[in-house]
Parts: sequence; C-alpha cells; structure tokens
Amino acid sequence: MVCMWRNLRSRLTISHLLPLLVIVPLLSFLLFYLIEARFVLDEATAELAGQGELISRLYQAELSAQEDPEQASSLFARLRVRIPTLFYLVDQNGNIVVRPGLATASTEVPIRPPDPELLQKALAGEIARQVSMGNADVAVPVRNEDQEVVGAVHLSQQLTDVTNRLAVLRWTVWGAVSAGLLVSVLLSFVLSRSLNKPLERLTAASRAVNFDAPPRRVEEEGPAEVRTLARTFNEMSERLYELEQGRRRLLSSVVHELGRPLGAIKAAAQVLGQNGKDSELVVELSSGIDDQVDQLRRLLDDLALLARNEIQNLALDIVPTDVGELVLEECRRYGQRIREKEIELITQFPPEATRAAADPMRLSQIIGNLLDNAIKYTPNGGQIQIEVGTETGLVVLTFEDSGPGIDPSEFERIFDFLYRSPRQERVREGMGIGLALSRRLAEAQGGTLTAHHRAAGTGARFVLSLPVEVAQAPVATAPIQ
Repeated sequence: MVCMWRNLRSRLTISHLLPLLVIVPLLSFLLFYLIEARFVLDEATAELAGQGELISRLYQAELSAQEDPEQASSLFARLRVRIPTLFYLVDQNGNIVVRPGLATASTEVPIRPPDPELLQKALAGEIARQVSMGNADVAVPVRNEDQEVVGAVHLSQQLTDVTNRLAVLRWTVWGAVSAGLLVSVLLSFVLSRSLNKPLERLTAASRAVNFDAPPRRVEEEGPAEVRTLARTFNEMSERLYELEQGRRRLLSSVVHELGRPLGAIKAAAQVLGQNGKDSELVVELSSGIDDQVDQLRRLLDDLALLARNEIQNLALDIVPTDVGELVLEECRRYGQRIREKEIELITQFPPEATRAAADPMRLSQIIGNLLDNAIKYTPNGGQIQIEVGTETGLVVLTFEDSGPGIDPSEFERIFDFLYRSPRQERVREGMGIGLALSRRLAEAQGGTLTAHHRAAGTGARFVLSLPVEVAQAPVATAPIQ
C-alpha cells in the first residue's frame, strides 16, 4: 500500500476515483430513499386514502346502510375495487360493522386485523396512514350529513408488486452505478497514464543526458504545466550542453594560450644562454620575454575576473584617462604580432587629448582584448583601423578589422562567457571570455560595448563608448553583471 502511494500514476488514479467511490453510493442511497419513501409508497397510501374517502362517501349516501348492518354488508359486497384491498367498517365506538372482506374476488390477500392506532385517529376525524412490513394501511373517518364522525373505514394493501418493482429498479440503478464506476476506473487509469507518460519521458531523457553530443529534445505535449516543464528541461539541457562545451573549449584554449608564450619564453631563454654576449640580441629577447609575460598576466587577469564575477564586486578607480595614450601603449604591446601577420594598422586621434572617466587599468584591458580579437581574425596582410572620437558627453573608441565579420544573429551572443562562433572554428586562439569581460568592464564604468558590421567591405566593427566627465562616472565600486 505504501509503495502504491509512492507511485504518481496510482495517486492520480485514486484521486480521480475516491470522490466517485464516496459520492456515487451516497447519491444512490438517496435516490432509492426518494423513490421508495417519497414517491412510490406515498403514492400507494394516497391511492388507498382516496379509495377510503370514496367508500366513506358512498356509505354516507346510503342512509339504509347506516341504519342496517346487513344493508351495509350488501353495499360493500357490491363495491368492486380493481386492486386487492382488505377493508373493515367500524362504528363510532370502534365496533366492527362489516367483517373483513375483499373488495375483489381475490383470495391472495391475507386477513389482518385493523390497526387500533389508525382507527383511533380516524374516529378522531383525521385520515391516518402507515407503511410497515410490506403493507400500506389507511383509516378514513365516515361522517353523516351533519359532518359528525359516525365510524371509520380501514383499508390494507400488500406492497408485494411495488417492492418487486422497487427491487428491479434498485438492481438496475446498482448495475448502472457499477458500470459507471468501472468506466471511471478505466478512464482514470488512461488519464493518469497520459499524465504520467510525459514525466516518464522526462525522467528517461534526464538519465540519458550525455554532453558528448547535443541533447535530444523532449516532446512538449500534455497539459500546460507538463509542456512548460518539458520546455524548461529542453532549455536547461541545451544550456548545460553549451556550458560543458564551453568548459572543454576553455580548458583547451588555456592550454594553447599558456603554451604559446611559455614556448617563446623557453626559446628566448635558450638563445640567451648560448648568445649572452650579444647585447642587441639580449635586449630584443628580453623585450620579447617581457611582452610574453605581459600576455600571460593578461590571460591570468581575465581568468581571475571570470572567477570573481560570480562571488564579489569589482573595485574600480575612476579617474580622467587619456584614451589615445592607452591605445598607443596597447598597439606597441601587440606590435610584434601585428608585424608577424603584416597587418596594416591605422589609428585616428583628435588633435587634443581625449579623456574619459574610466579606470586606466581596466580600460587598458578592454582595449587590449579588442585589439587582440582584431588581430586574431584579421588575415595576413589585412587591415585594422582604430579611431578615437567624441560625441555628446561620450568618448567613442572604434575598432574595425578586415576579417570574416560577424553574423547578425551573433551580435549579442559573442558577449556571452565561453561562447565561440561555430563559423570561426579554424581560429584556435582565444577562450571566449575576452569580449564578455570587456563588455562587463565597460558597463561597470558607465559605458557600452557593441558589435556591428564593418562600414566598408567585410569585417567586424566594435564600438566602445565611455563618459567624458568624472561626474558622470559610476561609483568607485561597481558590480560586473
């Protein structure tokens, strides 16, 4: 029994049947009571009372019968009633004037003495009725011309036929109720199965989740609540699959991103060990090592911010910052990679220094991420253009490259953590966190970062906007959402 209650299908079936098992029998008993007590038996006693009143009036009309008992017996012998009815005629003292007799020639009605209580009520002037032991008894007063009670008529009728008809009706109703309950059981089972089946599919799908392949969607059918649950499960499984793929890409990218600068540092160290007396070579290799270490530092900063994003706020030092100076510094830092790919770098700055209300270190990190992204996707011999300008109350920094560009459907998705476009699988560099962190750092400083198509030709265009004045900047501590 306990195991049955642990099963949702059993609970649903019982919850549908329990009201029927309680209410239907009660309604059936009420129906039997109303039919038997309020309709059939009341009608039978009312019919007997009508016959008694008819006999009373006939007796009142026959004056000779009232004066001579023999005449009364002759009168009642001539009275023919179409149903088996046993009757007595008594005078006002309760003495029997006409002995038990049948109104018909039937001998199937047993002889029963009149009920004293009914006769007493009839002699008191009221019509008395009683139903007991399968019999209906009625006593009707008999009056003279002055409406004085001079006797009573007692009629008795067996209810055998009535009870037989009621028994047939009772079995018919019970049969209909039983059939209805059986149909209800079947319908409840089918309905509970239809409700439970989608949940079983969800259970099977959750057990079959495998992040090595895209998840199979569960059919969204059934009641609205079950469809919502299935839709939520599908969205959750897809999101978990994307997160798992992002995690794997992140691990692969971390290995790749750490391996590159470490390999370069290792090679430079070996060359320095063999050619330590060449001062120019030492300076060049030392500069290269410094750049590689800076690249590692930036990578670690990005990873640290990715971890801190979920547990605490980021402290910002908002001060007037020369945007052009930071751009030139980052261009110098990435100069070797730009030269290796023979990329044409174009920078456009206003005549005067453009200052934004920003955290210099975090703004430098944003510029470095945008420049690194442009270098990764710009082919050899391509072009990167960086422009610094101003709009109303804003410093606008624009990055354009001649790479493959971005699909419009991905203008927002590329700013999700660990997202990498499936159209750019050939580019192994990157972990899918640089653009996401850059946008959140920009928003934390009161700015925006958006992606667009390049104005001319193929390629991507990123627009970074920051407030000009310190008064418009956010407070020193701002959350990264």
